[in-house]
Amino acid sequence: MPSLTELHFLGGCKTIGSSAYLVKENDTSVLADFGASFNGHPTFPPMARPKNLTVALSHAHLDHSGGLPLLFTSGSASVYMTAITRDIIRVLLKDMLRLSQYFLPYEKLDVERLFRRIKIVNYKEPINLGNGITLTLYDAGHIPGSAAIHIQTPSREVLYTGDINTIDTQLQRAARIPTKTPDTIIMESTYALTAHENRQKIEEGFIEKTHETIDNDGIVLVPAFAVARAQEILCVLAKYKTSYPIYLDGMAREAARIFLRHPTFFRDYKLLKRALSQAEWVRNRRQRDRILKNPGLIVAPAGMLRGGTAAMYLSQIMDDPRSAVLMVGYQIPGTPGRDLLENGFFDYGIGPKRVKAKYQLFDFSSHAGKEQLLNLGGSFSNASHIFTVHGEAEACESLATTLHKQYGQNAQVAENGQKITLTD
Repeated sequence: MPSLTELHFLGGCKTIGSSAYLVKENDTSVLADFGASFNGHPTFPPMARPKNLTVALSHAHLDHSGGLPLLFTSGSASVYMTAITRDIIRVLLKDMLRLSQYFLPYEKLDVERLFRRIKIVNYKEPINLGNGITLTLYDAGHIPGSAAIHIQTPSREVLYTGDINTIDTQLQRAARIPTKTPDTIIMESTYALTAHENRQKIEEGFIEKTHETIDNDGIVLVPAFAVARAQEILCVLAKYKTSYPIYLDGMAREAARIFLRHPTFFRDYKLLKRALSQAEWVRNRRQRDRILKNPGLIVAPAGMLRGGTAAMYLSQIMDDPRSAVLMVGYQIPGTPGRDLLENGFFDYGIGPKRVKAKYQLFDFSSHAGKEQLLNLGGSFSNASHIFTVHGEAEACESLATTLHKQYGQNAQVAENGQKITLTD
């Protein structure tokens, strides 16, 4: 009986959230990611419990990892990931349980079962899963520990990019993945419609705005994602040798402690250590009250102002026209951060109120932009199939169409629930 590789697109198609892609050959299956979506309350992909299941996690973000404990409510599997990813998801899943426990179809015990089944793997270290199937993780450059997932079967060579970044940042090296040999690509499309500005210009503009604000006796608030973005901003500040007071608050402190335990996952670990040591880590209300009395820069989650200490700080500086709120990540429609950028209002529990402080977005994205995605897609010289995922429908469709027109790639948009048997 000839070997046939099947792809099952369980989630993460024409949307961002609930990423889950199953690669099946005969009676062996590899599940790449099993994430959550957050639309009011968490939702998850359809359950996937085939026999001989192995799970590989691309990175710690909850849209890729948030559903993993579901696999252990009445089942079991080995789960492969990098060491730093394991430590980060421990924090993120704990926080998810705390915030969403009423809505979750799993509990703390299932999370503990997950952690007992985690197996740590290094980049470029092939794992023999048996039946002629090999799993290898490659550095995807997205956040520390992020990975592209390479699955070699007897008949196909499948590469799932995960979330990928193909340029160096102050925190991360650019992705280093195989492009010449994979014949089947599952490719993210998040920013397929967006051309990112030159990274150095973004950094310089950000630094200029911080100096301008603090020199005018204002406070700079940087709402930042706790994992990676907050620490990257500190690295940028250290690179440009800023001398004003810098503060780090919220879950970003816990993520920073994890980062310091894993030096090999960073482009410049010495810069990271210096950046973290230059910031004052805020631990209590007394400190917060003190730092709000003088000019300085505060880095704090949540990155989209959905709670966290960033929302508290904004409530305190929003009436001060000398101060500034510098957003450094994508703001999902409907979030307080997006509402601030588009309408100039912020609601801290007493109704929307106009923000008198300045506000601006700086695109410190950890995803490849339009040009980088097209270059990456075109570099897959042996690809017979490219499936675009992890993006809004228009982005997925644009990337697939352009890859076909520009490079002649057989690219198509994947659909949730779709099952494909790969043939040449």
